[in-house]
Parts: sequence; C-alpha cells; structure tokens
Amino acid sequence: MIEPQALTLTHTDAAQQVATGKGVAVAVISDGIDVANPEFVRPDGSSVITDYKDFTGEGTNDATDAEEAFGDASSIAAQGRQTYDLSDQLPGFTFPKGCDFQMRGFAPGADLMMLKVFDHDGGGFTSTVVQAIQYAVEHHAAVINESLGSNLYPDSATDPFRLADAAAVAAGVTVVASTGDSGPTGTIGSPASDPSVISVGATTAYRLPALGYGYPGAIDNNIAALSSGGTTAGNRLVDLAAPGMVGMAACTVGPLWTGCQHATEVFGGTSQSAPFVSGAAALVIQAYMQTHSGARPTPELVRRLLTGTATDLGAPTDEQGAGLLDSAGAVQAASAWAVPGGSAHSTGLVLSTDQLSVSGRAGEVEHSSVAVTNTSNRPQTVTMSSSAVGTQTFDTEQTTTVAAPLPDTTGEGQLAAAPVTFTVPGNTPLLDADMTWPGAQNTGVLALALVDPHGRLAQISYDFGGAQSAANYQHVDVVQPEAGTWTAKVLWSNGVTLAQPIQPGSYRGPVRLRFSGHRYAAADVAPQTRPVPAGGTVVFPVTVALPAQAGDTPFSLRFTSGSDTALLPVARRTLVAVPSASARSTTFTATVTGGTGRSVNQVLAYYLDVAAGHRSLTIDLAAQNPGTQLVYYLVSPEQQILARDTNLAGPKSDTPSQYASLTVNDPAPGRWTLYVTLPGLISGTDFNEQLAGTVHVDTATAAAPGLPNSPTIVISKGSNKVVSVAVPNLGPADRQYFLDPRLDSMSTVPVMTTSGAASADVTLPSAPGAGWWVPSHTSELRATASAGAPVNLELSPWTASPLVLGVPGPSGTTVATAKAGQLAGGFWGTTITPVGAYGTTPAPSTTAKITMTALTQTTDPDAHPSTGSYWDITADWNPVYVAAGGTAHIDLTITPTAAPGTVVRGILYVDEAGAQEDVSNESELIGLPYTYTVG
Repeated sequence: MIEPQALTLTHTDAAQQVATGKGVAVAVISDGIDVANPEFVRPDGSSVITDYKDFTGEGTNDATDAEEAFGDASSIAAQGRQTYDLSDQLPGFTFPKGCDFQMRGFAPGADLMMLKVFDHDGGGFTSTVVQAIQYAVEHHAAVINESLGSNLYPDSATDPFRLADAAAVAAGVTVVASTGDSGPTGTIGSPASDPSVISVGATTAYRLPALGYGYPGAIDNNIAALSSGGTTAGNRLVDLAAPGMVGMAACTVGPLWTGCQHATEVFGGTSQSAPFVSGAAALVIQAYMQTHSGARPTPELVRRLLTGTATDLGAPTDEQGAGLLDSAGAVQAASAWAVPGGSAHSTGLVLSTDQLSVSGRAGEVEHSSVAVTNTSNRPQTVTMSSSAVGTQTFDTEQTTTVAAPLPDTTGEGQLAAAPVTFTVPGNTPLLDADMTWPGAQNTGVLALALVDPHGRLAQISYDFGGAQSAANYQHVDVVQPEAGTWTAKVLWSNGVTLAQPIQPGSYRGPVRLRFSGHRYAAADVAPQTRPVPAGGTVVFPVTVALPAQAGDTPFSLRFTSGSDTALLPVARRTLVAVPSASARSTTFTATVTGGTGRSVNQVLAYYLDVAAGHRSLTIDLAAQNPGTQLVYYLVSPEQQILARDTNLAGPKSDTPSQYASLTVNDPAPGRWTLYVTLPGLISGTDFNEQLAGTVHVDTATAAAPGLPNSPTIVISKGSNKVVSVAVPNLGPADRQYFLDPRLDSMSTVPVMTTSGAASADVTLPSAPGAGWWVPSHTSELRATASAGAPVNLELSPWTASPLVLGVPGPSGTTVATAKAGQLAGGFWGTTITPVGAYGTTPAPSTTAKITMTALTQTTDPDAHPSTGSYWDITADWNPVYVAAGGTAHIDLTITPTAAPGTVVRGILYVDEAGAQEDVSNESELIGLPYTYTVG
C-alpha cells in the first residue's frame, strides 16, 4: 500500500508520470526535522533537504515537537524507500500483521529548504516567519509552504507576514498556506486570508481510519470537519481543497524530535493539505518549464492552473473553493498552456482568476468578467451557470442522552450514547449533520460519526478540546449521500482519527442532533453559453446582484463543457446600511452556531460605509441567549480597533447578558468593519442563535451645562470650578463611564509600561516581551530597542494586529513605528527576536532596553475627573456604573495652573470601560469642547 491515499484521490500518481518536481526548490516553514531520515535520502544517496536553517535563535540542534516539519516534508517529498507495518506503527487498532505500506510525497523530485520558525515550546513570532520568507526568496525557492497561521482582529493587509508573502509572490515565488483547523464558520486564518497566497482547505481520506476501526469501507472526498472555511473579514474564500484527514508521514524517534513516537506518524489537518498543494505546485512548475523552454510560470498562473483544474466535490462554496486538487489535470494544463491550437493531452478550462470578491449595498448590481481559456486542441462549448445551497430535501431532529460510557473495542472512542438512525431520501445532493449539548469546557469532548447505509465510515466531526477554547457544537456534511438508513454515533472523542482514545468526560445529559438535506439552486446570475476555440480564450461578462440581507452569501460560478468543469468561488457581501441622520436607524441580523474550539469558534465580519460629517456611530447588539458570550470589535478604515464590547454586564462586568453596544466618536469617513466573534462555548440549547444589530448615527450625547465654552469665561488661577456631566445610557446594556479631559494640542510623551516604568529591560531568549499602556487619541507610537546584539522589534496592540515590525538600523538600535489617524488605545506589546538565520550554533543571549513615546492629544493637567485618570497607569480611577435607561453623573474639577491671561482650549471625552478594562477602553461616546481664560 502506498501512503498517503491522497496520491490517488488527487490523481497525483498519474501526474508523477509527467513531472516529479525535479529542479524545483520548495521552502517549508515549520519546526525542527531530521535531515538524515531515510525518507529524505534519494536512491543515489543525495539529500532531499538541501538547506536547513533556524530563525528562532535556538539553532537546528535544539529539540522541537517536529511533527509538523516531518508531516510537511513527507507530504511533499518522501521517497518511498522504506516499508512499514501498520500494526507496528499504529498499535491498539484493528490493523492486521503484515499490513505493509510505503510513503511517497507529491513531488519526490523536489528539493526541500527546511526553515525552522517554531521553538522548543511550539511558539513563534511574526518577525521570525518574515525572516524565513525573505531567506527563501533570496535563496531561490520556487514555492513556499506555510502550514501555519493565526486568527487576527483586525485581519490587516499591512501585517508583516502578509506583506512578506506578497513580496515573495511579486518576486516570482508561489506561496501556499493552510486555512486552519477551526471549522467552516468564518475561521480562515492569516496568511491564508491574503489574496496573494493559495489558501488550502482539507478533505477526507478515510482509508486508514476505516481499516483501523474495523469498518467495511469508507467514503472519501468530503470536506473535513476541522477545515477552516467561511468568508474572511476581507471578503475572500478558500481557494481549493486537498486531503487532510488523514495519512502517514515519516518521523524520527530521538531526543530532538519529541513528537515522534514511531518511525511514522499520523498526519492530517489543513497542515497536510497545504504541502500536498505545494507539492502539486512543484509538479506544475516543472511541467511548465519542460514545455516552455525552461521559463518558470508566474505564481498567478500556477494558482489559476491549480484552481481551474480542481474537481467540483459538490460541497458548499465557502468550504471547497474551486474544489479538490487534481494534480494530473493541473500538470496537463501547464504543459498545454499557451500552446497554439491547444494540446491533445489536456481538456482543462483555466479561468482568468481564482475567485471573485463582490461587496456593495443591498440591491446593488456589481459587474465583472471572467476569461475562460480552453487548453485542449478541440473547440469546446462552455456554459456559465451559478450554484448555491438551496432548499431542504428533509429536516429531522433527535435527542439522545449521554449516560455511562459504552465499551470501545476498536480504538475509535467510547460511545457516549446509544447510536441513532435517520433516513436520507433520494435526490439529496448535500447532507448536513449538527450536534449540540450544554456542556462546559471541563466536562469532556464529544464527536459525531456518520455511517452510511452500507456500514461505511462517512464523516467524523472535530473538537480541538484544548486550552485555547472549547466547543459544544459539532458540524459535518456529506456530498451526494446514498439514500437509505444512516447511523449517527456520539463518541467520547476529539475526532482526531487513529490517535489514542481520550478519556470519557463528566457530562451527563441531553445531546441534540439535527440531520438535514439540501438541494443546490442558481444564485441570480444569468447563465450564458459561448464557444471557446481550441487553445483560445473567451470572456464571459458577470453580473452579480447583492441580496437584501446584510452579510455573506457566497456562491459558485460553474463553467462547464462536455469534458470539463471549472468552478469559480464568488465571495459576496452585502453592507450593513448606515442611516443618514439621527432620527433614523438601520437593522441587521446574524446567525451564531459554534466551532471546533481551536483558536476561535466563529467569526462574522460586516462592512459599514460611513459618510463624512457624523459625530458618532453606534451599533447596539442583542444576542438570543445570554449564555453564549460574544465579543465584538469595531474597526476603523485604517484597521484600528476603536470600540469593543462583550455581552457581560453588572458592576464587575461578569454577569451574562444579551446586550452589548459599540460607539465611536467622530468616526472617520470610509469603510468600517464590525467583527462578531465567538471565542468559546455556545449555550448548547439551540443549533443556532440569532443576533440582532441596530445602527445609529449622531445619537451619543452627554450634557455639561457648566462646562466653560468661551474665552470670555474666566476661571481664576488656583481656584476650583466643578462641572457636573450627565451621561444618559441610551443603549440596551448597562455601561460604565469615565471622563478623559484633553487639550486641543498634540504632544510627544513617554509611554509607561503596564507596571508603571519608563522603560523595559528584556532578554533573549528567556523574556523577550514587555507591555505598555497607550492612551487613546494617539496617532504615532515609536518603540526603540537598544541591545547588545542586532534584534528585530515587534510592536502591536493587545489583539496582536495590526503589528509593526522594526529591523536593526545602522546605529545599532531597532525602531518600530505605528501610525494612524487614531491608533487603538490600551495595552500594546513589544517583543524582540534574534536576527537569523542560524545553523547548529544558537544565537547569543542578549539584553535590550526598550523605550516608547507617543504622539498623542495632550492630557489636560488642570482638569480632574471624579472618575480618576484611566490613561495614567499609576493613578487610581473609578468609573460610574449605570444601568440601561439611567444617567451617570460625573464631576469634573478644573483647577487652572497656567499664567493669568492664558486661553485654555480642550475636549472632554466621555468614554466607556467594561469587561477588559485592563486591556482597553470599550467605546468613546462624545467629545465636549471647552474653552476658558485663566484669571
């Protein structure tokens, strides 16, 4: 048996008859690896891994988990020279003795450049990855594989990671990134969210789990439950999918590779899918070069060849993108590309783009076009149609009860409840299965397995079950399910197949199951049919209507001929309407489900176009269930979080509530983004929960009748003038208010650390980070690191985005500068990292002193709120709590100290604090100008 099964599912075994990736260098950004592993040594004794560098500073001889690097490298270029027995490699399952296998990568002829960016604890930094990308470009990699990423708020195009990838693509390097393992609920991470990279989701390859668990067979080529999908904040979708659940990879048992327990490992997730596509990209590049006089295809063409020839699985657009990787089709199309009259060896239709991104107001119509190239030597009649998930074929719900666990005889996991059955009718193109229960983070991890009418394993859900988050909602889908009686099993399992079974948890009680079928329907795009000559290109105009409901409604364009189909994903986002005046409001709704419990459970993003001249923008939010905590962020056109809230209430912001509210004072004109995020559990009582939003402009208010408003008003030096400020709480949630008096000038001031110090001493490698307290109304931050050795310096707000990267300058210091019309206030962090690359010798230890200054609106030293000084980290402060519908009364005492005759002008800001007051303020309601003359 040849592993991975993905070789046959993607027709890569056929593609390798044309190309093996020979002469193509693939850079793999990961952790540590054993260069001498037999799977990375060619028959002639030469090494597959031609370069191995470290960027963490620990050196290549430091221990790491290494499972990722081995998996990536094996997926791309394992040589298949060793024979293994599954019963030895995976003890505890039902594999018979003598079940032998070999492993072969997608591009066994490629050269690998292994670039270590994760340290012995599995941690890594953006600056470390950026250096690795730059090294790969400088050392002539043709492909970079990135099986890594993170979910950032906001997901900014200025992130150094994304900028480095874009620069690599501009330099002619194809970059491939995994979407993540957080499920299909809007969780695609960065850098896969960037339009310059090829983003890859995961499909199922269940040959091994079926054998190991004793099933009579398996159904493959469904979207893996863990595969991150949905629409990104930037209105993008996954590009294509490749097998990611599961296959075998090489491993070396030894002290430097702590994750390796045997000579092989089970490898999966989108971390596997991405290197499969990277390997396929190497095949495409070699095939193209063989037929184009050694010229290398551009990254943009490589992407189009891979996505244009992918196989439509019949899965939802925001899960599969263009479909399942077809390496043979891509290689044939690469060989035939730009051949006059086309090629007899290719039938592929290649599109001019990998996807469309459309956004606009409800009811608007957006116009675009797609060019279709026929790479065959035969004319083809091509029809463009559209497809989206449509009406249901059936919908049934059942409730089962988790009681004492039932025995497990296969290693799949103990049954948490007795299996249930349901019937799938004929003509059901898509089967959806959902499971939810009111479990808590520490009550155990459940997974849902589906078995078809023939007893074959069809799907297993995924629950990360880690410390990052938790999940009590599971979802899987099956394309073209066979009609008949299906079985659903609720298991004490995290869905990681062929891993050691987990222990049953303590949860006992109901589990709700829902099974439904869906048809596909057209997506309001007029179909067209056009002849495309052999080797020729024809342009199809595309008109896309924006639905009435705000939010994301993706669909696919299908380009079909008698011999081929090419899918084009279309990300379609209707903007949330913003009222034009305070007397009006607009509304929108959102649906919250849940996720896998890894990094984040769900992310929804909404666009709002705000016109100039508004003095405030407010979004009130009402969740269906207080037991589901949601976190909201309102992001400016410059990608700065200027308001945040969560549905926690009470004087200590620890009481679950339905309500939250975001307000921005004096919003900049342009496109704002609202993030709705589910960081943890849902209530577990419903399969989905509704969220209602209401948008207001110019409604935030506060009254301060005694606030001086003219230079004719005189306040004597040294005297006290007390002004009472009334702040009505007009929103649905209780609030905590404080005052923030500023002068009408900007000044450069030192920024204090969160411990109140003027500087921070940090060291490499043990303690490279420091925290800082940055006031609102800051337009520039400048962090400076002076170290005994060259260091990189990262600077970012508390959400880690947008991050700014400083590199060593000629003076020996490193400076990182963040600029915007208004930067996010609150906690900012700095981190130093070593300047690589390194071999076996680690980076020297070094100490750095970091200081920071802010160009900020000057705090008025003579105005003293009764709520204290929030932005002075060393001072006391005490916000005023007000229930919804109430009014806060806060005193401001003005005690002038300037020389008589001085005219003082300032703005009294009214701000909100809340659940994360030690991280940032939540909103700013209004700014009340004041003016007086010192007497």
